[in-house]
Amino acid sequence: MSRLQPDPSDGPPPAGGDYVTVDDTGDFGYHRSEQELLAAFEYVGEARSIIDRRGNDYLLVMDPNRRLVLGPALGPVEFHWLGQAWQAAQNVHVERHRIRRFHPGTREQLLRDLFETLVLERVPDPGAGSWSLDVGGVTTRLQSLQEVDHRLSRQSRLEQARVRDPFGRTYRPVLHRRHWYMPAAAGLMVYVETPPHGDAPG
Repeated sequence: MSRLQPDPSDGPPPAGGDYVTVDDTGDFGYHRSEQELLAAFEYVGEARSIIDRRGNDYLLVMDPNRRLVLGPALGPVEFHWLGQAWQAAQNVHVERHRIRRFHPGTREQLLRDLFETLVLERVPDPGAGSWSLDVGGVTTRLQSLQEVDHRLSRQSRLEQARVRDPFGRTYRPVLHRRHWYMPAAAGLMVYVETPPHGDAPG
């Protein structure tokens, strides 16, 4: 996806807010502030795309003092490119992206899913509320995805388990084999979205 590199003098980016990034390896990241974002990168071009919650697309640029800064908005991020990049990142970086939601049908839904999923995966205490784990009708409240992982590591029958995230989405836990020759127990726990109350996905 080609872009013209903006000049920092064209105007400052909007202040505040959090960001999703796509780096030069194709992986996705989440940053709670512009300061946190800038601290995560070292050179122009390392971030292929920087996206705010409104779907505006940015690049990193150098200011007149040769400091790395966030450039002005380039316009809306391209929906199909973003969706394909996210799917590819989930397939390549399974260990970093273990929450698998239904395919989003709109740009707004994709943006919401990206921010919510990355917050849940990357922020130890996202502040969005608690997770719930239901096993055979017994529900336990948990504070993080890591706590859910720990509880499920002791569960022998994953097919009985359902997990609800703080945003109200429901998943079934599945062990993903890292390599074909490794035992299933050594795999990663992946969370695959299920329709709520038996409904079909929209």
